[in-house]
Amino acid sequence: MVKTHIWLNEPTERDGCLRVSAVLERPNHEKQALWYDIPEEHSFLVTPSGDAFVIGNIFLIMASGVECVLHGNLSPSLLRNLSEFQAAWSCWRPGKYKQVSISAETEIEELEAELPAVAIAAFSGGVDSAYTIFRHTIGSCPEHWKRNIQAGLFVKGFDIPLDHGDAFDRAKQKIESTLDDVGVKLITMSTNLHDLNIEWDDTHIAGLASTLMLFRGHYNEGLIASGPAYSRLVLPWGSNPVTDHLLSSKNFQIVHDSTGVSRVEKIKELPVWKIGYSNLRICFSAERRDENCGKCAKCIMDILLMRLENIPQPASYPELTNNDLSKLTIPTEHQFHSLSSVVTYAREHKIVGEWIQILDRRIQQLTHEKKNLSAPKSKIQKLLSLFDRSSGTS
Repeated sequence: MVKTHIWLNEPTERDGCLRVSAVLERPNHEKQALWYDIPEEHSFLVTPSGDAFVIGNIFLIMASGVECVLHGNLSPSLLRNLSEFQAAWSCWRPGKYKQVSISAETEIEELEAELPAVAIAAFSGGVDSAYTIFRHTIGSCPEHWKRNIQAGLFVKGFDIPLDHGDAFDRAKQKIESTLDDVGVKLITMSTNLHDLNIEWDDTHIAGLASTLMLFRGHYNEGLIASGPAYSRLVLPWGSNPVTDHLLSSKNFQIVHDSTGVSRVEKIKELPVWKIGYSNLRICFSAERRDENCGKCAKCIMDILLMRLENIPQPASYPELTNNDLSKLTIPTEHQFHSLSSVVTYAREHKIVGEWIQILDRRIQQLTHEKKNLSAPKSKIQKLLSLFDRSSGTS
């Protein structure tokens, strides 16, 4: 019977790092190695296990559509959760993912020594991850939800590619000073997971959860900052409050944090944390990957929210011109919805400014272009297209 296999490798030392890795063998694909490199000073915190590698490969496993076998140990509690995780994603994207059977050579709950409640949080320096650190350290997090965050994990190979080492090092310096300000330790890691999982809108949660899971011997919770609030959820989207927690085991819980707080509410609170706010880095498009470009939809959305609320713009964001706004591109449906809501909010609250009219015109223009691209063809157009294909013309 054709199956997908995951073969765990023994950890090795490489260039001052501990490398933990596994080989993924899928039908009709070349073997692929997924690896995580942890600097020597943090390697003692790592607990290699099959759990992290199944989570890291879960979307590739579902895409293969055949039974998967891990050659190693897997936590039964994670297996139960992954069944429901797959059920959701196979419903959301039935043409791409299938629910498949996952098993392992051994299925034993690896009980660690009982730990106090300590957490590690995924941290990139953006608004969402900064707010999660802020609210659980010096902010006003409800007591029953508050976590004891002791470490922040910053990963090379996610928003900063592996071949942008200088940018990662520059970003790391700022992030270290940001976290140090609230007594949180910075841990770094490199991985090729993004390169293997190119459908990043879906698969980024596999990267976040798997990297956090590698530290389950010293922490028992991994916090992943929310993106959209409950009032603006767009599903399917990789990290979300519906399925993130299903990437947990009995001994390590994945926590999707702050979904009850909107992005504008986060931005309104963060200036209290001066260093965290001034060091914000949210951009995926800047040429220097440790900076904000100020021209992409993500940067512009934040700047406009600051304008709406009369919040000082942090130094890490370039000034936004009306010319930049008139040339705005909006790559995702979620960003389109968010930027449209800025215009609606401004009108409802009688906020005036030339930039509001420019944004409104740009959204209308892009809406018109999108409708033209997706407009159904008439019967005559369909017949002509069939004729063109059959006659070899273009």
